[in-house]
Amino acid sequence: MFWQTKTSYEFGPFRVDARERQLLRNGELVPLTPKVFDILLVLAKSSGHILSKDEIMKLVWPNTAVEAGNLARNISTLRKARGERPRESQFIETIPWRGHRFAANVREVRDRRAGSAIDSIAVLPFVNVAADANLEYLSDGITESLIGSLSQLTHLNVMSRNSAFRYKGRDADAQTVGRELNVQAVLMGRVAERDGLLSISFELVDARDDSYIWGAQYNCQLADIFTMQQTMAQEITEKLRLSLTNEEQQRLARRQTQSAEAYHLYLKGRYHFNKLTMDGVQKAITHFEHAIEKDPQYALAYTGLIDGSNYLGNSAAAKEAATKALELDQTLGEAHASLAFHKWIYDWDFAAAEREFKQALQLSPNYAEAHHWYALYLANMGRHDEAAPLATRAIELDPLSLLMNMTPALTSYLARQYDRATEALHKVIDMEPNFVVARSVLGNVYAQKGMYDAAMAEYQEVLKLSRGVSVVEAAMKAVIGHLCAKQGKKSKAQKILDEVSKEANVSPHSIAEIHAALGKRDSAFEWLKKALEQRDMQMVSLKVNPTLDGLREDPRFADLVRRVGLP
Repeated sequence: MFWQTKTSYEFGPFRVDARERQLLRNGELVPLTPKVFDILLVLAKSSGHILSKDEIMKLVWPNTAVEAGNLARNISTLRKARGERPRESQFIETIPWRGHRFAANVREVRDRRAGSAIDSIAVLPFVNVAADANLEYLSDGITESLIGSLSQLTHLNVMSRNSAFRYKGRDADAQTVGRELNVQAVLMGRVAERDGLLSISFELVDARDDSYIWGAQYNCQLADIFTMQQTMAQEITEKLRLSLTNEEQQRLARRQTQSAEAYHLYLKGRYHFNKLTMDGVQKAITHFEHAIEKDPQYALAYTGLIDGSNYLGNSAAAKEAATKALELDQTLGEAHASLAFHKWIYDWDFAAAEREFKQALQLSPNYAEAHHWYALYLANMGRHDEAAPLATRAIELDPLSLLMNMTPALTSYLARQYDRATEALHKVIDMEPNFVVARSVLGNVYAQKGMYDAAMAEYQEVLKLSRGVSVVEAAMKAVIGHLCAKQGKKSKAQKILDEVSKEANVSPHSIAEIHAALGKRDSAFEWLKKALEQRDMQMVSLKVNPTLDGLREDPRFADLVRRVGLP
């Protein structure tokens, strides 16, 4: 990392602006290359003292082998840029056999913003400079690792991977990113391979005024990359002027594995998983498993298995991976969140789920999915006032995610705040008109408001967008049957009911909803009992689901709530 300071310096008509990385003469910019500026800054800071050539080169070119002639050439360039002439009094003196000294009378000027901590950041995808396919997993992996490390800090808002990677391949300036993601700082980086060494350079920019805060360049062997990333994360927190607790400092310094091979397998797994294709996820799981073979104590690799198993719908494998990850490392917030979700949806162990959600948020306060899941959990428990701020926070952490933006829509729907739900759903549909989940929920909202034609239009749009997906088509058929029953179209609703009752891939809970809308209470409760026996995941919404409001006064309903175990 090259040498940096928060202090600027003035001498004669010149000002060395450390924050903006500029040399000004009487307010006019003097163009300098980055390394020439670094040399000037090093010399100005040590004004009056002799610095050896080795000292200067270690500060300006750390971890890099360069010829000594580079220093002489850059100092010559600096003198010319400042207008120094031979035989005249010079600010930069060359002391034979010893080094160089800055002879000017230098005044320190403190940066007015130096004491102000930056509380939000977006880490943009690092650029694979040579578009080397063999390095693509690494450039993405470095980005994800930094996001993960910084996300552990309680007082720093870190944009999620989902929102940050929307900028991959885009030429967006820091101010634009800051405005779109509502962050104060943006980190941008580049990755290249030169002469067998990995070169990583990056800069931290204040998104409020597009001014330069700090930058660095690292050169290392491929095997040393995870050590380098720890150093990078620690340096970044220093430049953001954050006060860390001892626990947070330990987390940043903690190394998840001692095996470089396991680490690279993990990064490759993440790279394939993030393609979000069946083939990509299968390849990812294979890489995660190989990483675990290299290091059976590598807890982070198990979190990869959690995500892959959840994507493939293998809830049992996801729970097993989460349990194993937490046996190895109790500080993994993502694993606590995944275990919480499983205990809520599949085990119906609601008290344990809440404990895990709370632990997840404490350990990973920037994990958007944990806020999303916990908000939905609370809404399904009927604790709507507690769910609302978590739903808002999920969007703050991942403002470009369709799923996170669905959170307040879903919590508002369950709270019967239909106008608020409608507003949130229209925002999501504006982001992605073909997002079937949003259109389906909007149809449900319209149905509850008595806007039956609008509801049917949304359901038909879902069917159009999901043509050929049998599971979705069957589910939507049941939903339309429920809508017809609410409209009073009993014969049409009954016909649909007869058809879906024979289909194996239609939830018994959905069939119960049609019976309830037709006023057939006994039949509705029979199907809800089947849903209970089959552990239909929709039963976790039993307390608050608006479609079952017609059954709530029946004593059998309270008994069902008790048998599910809902508090």
